[in-house]
Amino acid sequence: MFHVLIVDDEVHAVRGLQVGVQWDQLAIDEVHTAHSLMQAQEVFRNQKIHLMVCDIEMPQGSGLELTAWVKANYPETETIFLTCHSDFSFAKQAIQLNSFEYLLKPVDYSELETVIDKALGKMKQQQTLRSFEEIHHHYRQLWESHKPVVADRLWQDLIQLKIPSNPASISVHMKSAGFSYPEHGRFLPIYTRVQRWYKDLSERDQRIMEYALRNVLEEVMKKADGVAIIPVYNDSLLIVIPVDTPSDKVELRENCDSFIRNCNQYLFCDISCYVGETVKLHELVGMLHSLQRLEENNVTQINRTFLLSDSKKSGFQFQLAPLSEWAEWMKLGARDKLRVQVSCYLESWKELESKVNAQDVHSFFQDFLQMIYFVLQSKGLQANQVFSHNLLTDKPESVLRSLTALQEWVKFIVEVAMNHIHSIEENLSVADKVKRYIAEKIGEQDLSREDIASHVFLNPDYLTRIFKKETGMSLSDFLQQSRIDHAKELLVNTGQSISDIAISSGYSNLSYFSTIFKKTTGLNPLDYRKRSQLN
Repeated sequence: MFHVLIVDDEVHAVRGLQVGVQWDQLAIDEVHTAHSLMQAQEVFRNQKIHLMVCDIEMPQGSGLELTAWVKANYPETETIFLTCHSDFSFAKQAIQLNSFEYLLKPVDYSELETVIDKALGKMKQQQTLRSFEEIHHHYRQLWESHKPVVADRLWQDLIQLKIPSNPASISVHMKSAGFSYPEHGRFLPIYTRVQRWYKDLSERDQRIMEYALRNVLEEVMKKADGVAIIPVYNDSLLIVIPVDTPSDKVELRENCDSFIRNCNQYLFCDISCYVGETVKLHELVGMLHSLQRLEENNVTQINRTFLLSDSKKSGFQFQLAPLSEWAEWMKLGARDKLRVQVSCYLESWKELESKVNAQDVHSFFQDFLQMIYFVLQSKGLQANQVFSHNLLTDKPESVLRSLTALQEWVKFIVEVAMNHIHSIEENLSVADKVKRYIAEKIGEQDLSREDIASHVFLNPDYLTRIFKKETGMSLSDFLQQSRIDHAKELLVNTGQSISDIAISSGYSNLSYFSTIFKKTTGLNPLDYRKRSQLN
């Protein structure tokens, strides 16, 4: 929850904001008020303020002075200026103070709510990033100081079969490394693998986070003596627990569930645990392979603990996808119908849970590819004309790891294929599609290069290159020029106010709009309208 401070020397203006803005729907816990710089400073000293909505011109100190003080003493607080003055010098100072937004009175409450929501969204992202960076930095230090120990090497050799899986060989190597386990001792293996990282990680950062996983596991399993935690390969660990008595399944599941919750909350990943059955050391590798097969066949469930003893084979066969119907819909251009049917079909797998396994996913993947090739061929297209960089076949492992990944990939492939077929049939170039989309969305203030690239299903950098090649103009310049051309048309042909035209052209800040317009045309919007009327 967030705290907001409204600063304005006009009492009625403050009360209007208190009543007019739907603070509770914005996750605002408390709204504080002040009518001068000194009152505002007193509030900051006594309360945690996340967002300040501030007037500029006030007695006993301006809003700009107050913001400078806030930035120096409470740098995490965001500021939204709300003022009657569109003077560019004020806006320039607001920008220099790194304020979040500069709005003119009277402001539409819904517009102010949108700006506040974006400011709070920015703060939430920053909080998450700081938390991630703190954890990352902490485990980086641990990882840098970490040195492999003999036990790690010994367990690695055992599971990689560098030590023969027979009691005599294992006993010799254990004794030479200084370990002593009872001759007939039994061990409980637990296999765990990350199913998805919430953030993209470099290879180095991924290694650091894997080390963090080990530390969390050690904390959860600290009650067990002699527990070993062994990296198997990327994103996966094997926990080996010496056991003297039959395992308590309830306690095991609770420990694994606790580990999963910690990973979700602090290590930003989805992960599942697979609990095996107690075995002797020379049987450990065989049990590990059984757990890996159990993990490979889990394509529908995340953040779960699975017991090998509970897994049962079933002769269930789910309904095959109606690929022939899908192919016809693709050829006919029934985009919405196909999107809904494909989504419903794959969503139905979640209800089947463990009945859908890795082989089922692989079979669907291959049949789906065959359907795509067939449709493209029927339209006289080659796959390499539609999909770049081996999109259909490159690194299928990431697609086949989970149902969620498969759903995202299938949706993307269908959209790209149908979009290309549709474009060819309409004889539209990529640049023409981009121009038409920008014309449709010209009034949207947050229209970005990524939004445009997503519409034509291309990489933003690649779209930028081909757009400039086709038009001789960069995408950002074209978007800016389109906004100004739209504004010029409204100025000449309508009686709308300058502020309304700015909004209709995608600018929420009147001062910024005027600056860009004059830079482009040589005239401010009002003078441009007057000259057009004279002409």
